[in-house]
Amino acid sequence: MRLPIVCSCLLLLQALTGFTQAPAIYDVIIHEVMPKPTPVLGLPPYEYIELRNISTAPVQLSNWRLAVNKREVLLPAYLLQPDSLLVLCAQAAVSSYNIPNIRGIDRFPAVADDSALIVLYDAFKRVIHAVDYHQGWYAGGKAGKGGISLEMINTAFPCSGKANWMASTASAGGTPGSVNAAAANTPDLSKPDLLFAAIADSMRVLLQFSKTLDSVLAADPARYQITGGIHITACRVQPPLFNSVELQLDAVIRPEEVYTINTSGLADCNGATSSIYNSATLGISQPPAGNDVLINEVLFYPPTGIPEFIELYNASRKVVNLNELRLCARTAGGGLSTFKKITTSGRLLMPGHLLAFTTNKNLLCSYYNCRSQENIQEVSSLPSMPLDGGDVVLLRADSMVIDELPYTSGQHFPLASELQGISLERLAYQLPASDAANWHSAAATAGYATPGWPNSQRRGNADDSLNIALLPEVFSPDHDGTTDVTQLSWQLPGPGFMGNVTVYDLQGKPVRYLAHNILMGNTGYLPWDGIGENAVVLPSGIYIFFIEIFNLQGYVKRCKRTVVMARKLN
Repeated sequence: MRLPIVCSCLLLLQALTGFTQAPAIYDVIIHEVMPKPTPVLGLPPYEYIELRNISTAPVQLSNWRLAVNKREVLLPAYLLQPDSLLVLCAQAAVSSYNIPNIRGIDRFPAVADDSALIVLYDAFKRVIHAVDYHQGWYAGGKAGKGGISLEMINTAFPCSGKANWMASTASAGGTPGSVNAAAANTPDLSKPDLLFAAIADSMRVLLQFSKTLDSVLAADPARYQITGGIHITACRVQPPLFNSVELQLDAVIRPEEVYTINTSGLADCNGATSSIYNSATLGISQPPAGNDVLINEVLFYPPTGIPEFIELYNASRKVVNLNELRLCARTAGGGLSTFKKITTSGRLLMPGHLLAFTTNKNLLCSYYNCRSQENIQEVSSLPSMPLDGGDVVLLRADSMVIDELPYTSGQHFPLASELQGISLERLAYQLPASDAANWHSAAATAGYATPGWPNSQRRGNADDSLNIALLPEVFSPDHDGTTDVTQLSWQLPGPGFMGNVTVYDLQGKPVRYLAHNILMGNTGYLPWDGIGENAVVLPSGIYIFFIEIFNLQGYVKRCKRTVVMARKLN
């Protein structure tokens, strides 16, 4: 079969000169990054960035650009073949690697240890791929200390961000110029959730999403609605990550009014859509004053491999721009340590809302029950929080202190046998953070911490009373989806209550110990599925719950509740 003359000429030109057709986005991807090469594990002590051509055609990299935190360099002429790799590094580092697919770059941009935005542009300055990593991508442990690279897991999902990256598992600490040790056919189950809305100016709003969007869908104004009689006239998906959208409004945003923005039908670059987090609120922010925003919960002694967190609560009627806030610790001499930015995205903290900050959201929520993950924000780092005690300071960028928490391990519940993994929760917003009695260990029944969710412990009000219920009173654990469990729930008059719950049969024999000296929250519940001790399936009949609740002030309450367990007859 004869090829057309044009095709023959193109093939000849490609073979002789390296000419290639214009690539599409994600044809070439950032595949591996070594941000902190020391202390050396097994590779040379140099930073590098690895590219991979995942298309079916060769790509000429001449006049392409690589930007690291906005510092750009030109790439050398190099014909990157399909499914092949190229390692980029400083000129002085090339001879240290015994690999052929490596090129040195004059003034190779420094790859920051803690965080960096890396962008790959083609010769026409179009974004081909971008990676915005931070220290939390290492998922804790020794990997983030140095000598270990970050590797992409599945090249089928180049725009999935952090979920598709992990620390290299190679014995040398990385795989420059060869297949990633982390490579796997892991699916991407995440969705393009709307995280928050921010105000650029009186007629422009910014929406921040959790993932890269399909730019064609996201550029359609019909997919956005805003309350208050305002309409969207235009929208722009912002490069290089394409996970934020700027909306142009037809009227100004009015002060002291709260708006809700809803989205519909937006998909990520893989075609997945979100069916849950599609709305956000916003309003014009005001500078916070003292005690407008409060430190609400801290985890300073996390479980091994799990990150710390600090939670803030907006106790004012103001909309607060988190760009204006910083976190830091007190030094031994009473001074302020390095200020930590909470965010640079302009995220708003609405009145009565709370937000937890951690270095790795996925890791935190793999251990704790994060009921509202949209209320958890990742940061590159948090202030130092020593295990025995310290001082967390919330302040404005101009150094005005908004709230301050001096904490010690002694503020935990006195009967707690193990403090690791238990957060400290604020009991009352109207009392100062410096009042040691205003803090309490999070309840065991709430999972020992409540990041992004109302505290399990709070100071009781005058009208609070003890209330215990066991519902439904008749249940049938036959796994048909209807009344398969009964649930013991409670409301307590204050913090610091402990409880024992034992289930007895009609002969007075204990058949299940549901709780033994557990720290209870102000509200909570314990389910029972009709299973006895040692996973024994119990017969149908009447069972009695014996509940004992007490605190360190000598309060003791004992009560019984009865439940009928029914089973279907064969």
